[in-house]
Amino acid sequence: MRYRQGVWWLLGLILALIGGCQMTTINAAASYTIKPFRMNVDVTRRGDANVTETMTYHFDDDYHGVYNVQDLRGIQGGRLTGVSTRLNDGGMRPARAVDSGDSRYQVSQSNQRLKVKVYRAVSAGDRLQVTYRFHLTGVVTNYADTAELNWKLIGAGWDEPLHNVRLTIQLPTQPVKQLQAWTHGPLTGHTAVQSKTGRVVMTIPENPANTFVESHLLFPTQVTAANPNTCTQKRRAAAQKQEAKLAADANAKRQQQRWLVVGGYAALTVGLVALLAGSYHWMRHHPANRYPHPIPVDHFFDVPGVAPAVAVALLNFRSPDTDALSGELMMAASRHEIKLEPVREKKHDTVRLTKTGTVTNIFLQRAFERLGSLDSFTLRDLKQFAKKDKGSRVSHWFKEWQNQVDEAAEVYQDGDNIAIRQRLLGIAWGLTFVIAAWIGVSALVDPLVFKLSAGLGLVVLFGSWTYISRQRRQVDRNTAEGLVLINEIGGFRRMLKDIGHFNTAKIGDLILWEQILPYAAAFGLAKQVADKLAIDFGKDVVAGALVAYPLYYPGAFNLSLGDMVQTSIAGAIDTSANFSSPSGGSGGFSGGSSGGFGGGSGGGAF
Repeated sequence: MRYRQGVWWLLGLILALIGGCQMTTINAAASYTIKPFRMNVDVTRRGDANVTETMTYHFDDDYHGVYNVQDLRGIQGGRLTGVSTRLNDGGMRPARAVDSGDSRYQVSQSNQRLKVKVYRAVSAGDRLQVTYRFHLTGVVTNYADTAELNWKLIGAGWDEPLHNVRLTIQLPTQPVKQLQAWTHGPLTGHTAVQSKTGRVVMTIPENPANTFVESHLLFPTQVTAANPNTCTQKRRAAAQKQEAKLAADANAKRQQQRWLVVGGYAALTVGLVALLAGSYHWMRHHPANRYPHPIPVDHFFDVPGVAPAVAVALLNFRSPDTDALSGELMMAASRHEIKLEPVREKKHDTVRLTKTGTVTNIFLQRAFERLGSLDSFTLRDLKQFAKKDKGSRVSHWFKEWQNQVDEAAEVYQDGDNIAIRQRLLGIAWGLTFVIAAWIGVSALVDPLVFKLSAGLGLVVLFGSWTYISRQRRQVDRNTAEGLVLINEIGGFRRMLKDIGHFNTAKIGDLILWEQILPYAAAFGLAKQVADKLAIDFGKDVVAGALVAYPLYYPGAFNLSLGDMVQTSIAGAIDTSANFSSPSGGSGGFSGGSSGGFGGGSGGGAF
């Protein structure tokens, strides 16, 4: 059952990874995102620009407002003409240039930049749409042979990515037959030149933080015939040559990236096939040791042939926990290696442990060596020591004891079979990561290739995990003797869990149950077993016959000594363990820059 759940969990993980391949990574530290981002530029016949910039913030925290910076370098000036906001699904609301109150704005301006701060309080989960309107002067230069607009529409001052970006430049006349446009920025962007309408539209799925987007337009001077910003030099040929080189560099970079992606996909395909073939070959030539399986027993009433902690480790196939250690201490008390007695120390209820014989439990040995100067210490002493235990010694004692128990359990385990099981699990995880990488890279190759790879990859992944899980279940971790022992221990624990269905007095006398109770403590079932003994034998009879009676029944402190031991030991170990823990034309964008004005534009929240 656990393996089947693991398969579905892994499939969910892979689907999440595949979905991640279709999305751009978002900065985990961001407390807001900006999506979408729109900028409309209406160029006038005088070569000025009326700019409408609209962005929608999605907040994950509380903020006082947002700000926007418009770069003025390289042009003849600019001014803010209006600001409006929309909070969530409310109406559009104009902001006012006042000194106090919500939905207001402040402007600070120099020769180099114009900064607008909009005060609109927002909370986590809010969505705020903000629209800025600017009038910028002298964005177009009329040369002798062409008019040129060269502008970083998005500057490098945005500290968060801009998602779903659309930038539109509308010229004042139409059609514009000799309109050419180039865009510099992320290579995922696309530029559409619409000569009939005199419009250039740039779209980008995501513009990374601190990355500019620059638009370079050439068009006839008649389009901006009233432009006073003129130059007698010729510009067209030089600009086209410059852009041709930038475009060639961008295309070469795209081609290089394309070859890298295709090469990586091919290499991963070969690697995946080789891994599948090699794994199957290894599994065929490394058969596991086979043992006869005993007939399963539902309930087993004899005391197991191993110590309580070893029984827990064998049955769970992991290192024993503090319940098992408590059971071992109960066993030590029953064997008269130690004496447990309740005491009141400095207004605190605790248990004193006194050595009365040869202690075989390594945890107790270390505790007596460090705390038991007179062969005696209290659980309060242990807890106080753990609080100051910078070296995590109590935790180390516990791990040392776990290792001691694990070594005793290894006698009944098949090391070769365990290694095969681990190798099979490693093969399954290896296939998972290779298939995830293969599907992820396929998304960069082509949408059709991605769909085919995702479908085939999921089929191979599901089939591989199903086959490997079946193979692992057929590989026994234990020897023939271990299988018999685990069968008996499993039936023994079920008997203790179902103790309410039995008459304990008919199963055995109290001497037998005194041997069984430490195992019940190790399995975390001591209380219900002890309560059932009191019902079936009578509490007075149990109290008179069981030497270990105080260990399992509430005494002066309304807790059994076993409960007090388990709680105190677990608390000391946890405290010790955690003490030291750390916790052109239409087409793609080109790279580089053609030297457009601006570049410091940006914004954010405050």
